[in-house]
Amino acid sequence: MRHGARASRNAGMALALLVALAGCERSGAVEAQAPSPSATPFPTTADDAIEAGTYLVPKSEWSVADFTVTFPEGWTVQDGHVYAKNPDERDEFGFYAVTVDDIYVDACAGGEDVMEVGPTVLDLAAALLRQRGTGADGPFETTLGGYPATSIYLYEPEGFDLDTCRPKGIGLQVWYSVPADKYLVLVPGYARVYILNIDGRRQVFLVQVKSEVTQKDRRELQGVLDSIRIEGGSADS
Repeated sequence: MRHGARASRNAGMALALLVALAGCERSGAVEAQAPSPSATPFPTTADDAIEAGTYLVPKSEWSVADFTVTFPEGWTVQDGHVYAKNPDERDEFGFYAVTVDDIYVDACAGGEDVMEVGPTVLDLAAALLRQRGTGADGPFETTLGGYPATSIYLYEPEGFDLDTCRPKGIGLQVWYSVPADKYLVLVPGYARVYILNIDGRRQVFLVQVKSEVTQKDRRELQGVLDSIRIEGGSADS
């Protein structure tokens, strides 16, 4: 991962790049791929191992649309919606869908001081890049689930002292999702935020990778992300 000092020097450039990416949010000429008709409905209340296969994840307070995803062996589901491998270990990695409106002004301070974030993909990307405390790289133009996406890497800056933060020594608090009742707290490693526009509704997919994940595991994670197909909308949003 790139380090926080470099991200800080490039903050102005990154925010300027958001303007260039506005065309992606308007047009998004990506051909959506239909979900697999053989997808198994996902047991959203499960907190257990996931059998290898393709699953349909229904829309919920975390996701504005249904999506399908294919898992290999060894993955688990936590709290019914967090998909991970090697849970609670230093080489844990995984992802989940979430809707986000509140970004903390200072990720170290947390508390009640949140930004007012507009409704678009670029509004959320700009807020993440403005946030104090986190290291950030991006925005990057990519795709996820057959849709255009804006992506940003977030991480703890090199040499950052978490003991100065609240809560002490735990991690940087990036956001709180009211609908999902879920915080994003950065842990050693990095998070990658994918922000999509699905028929005028903003959707986030959050990927978290801890510090000791191998290249083989990163390729497996990318394969799972590449398998995602979003239902119920047009990619030309």
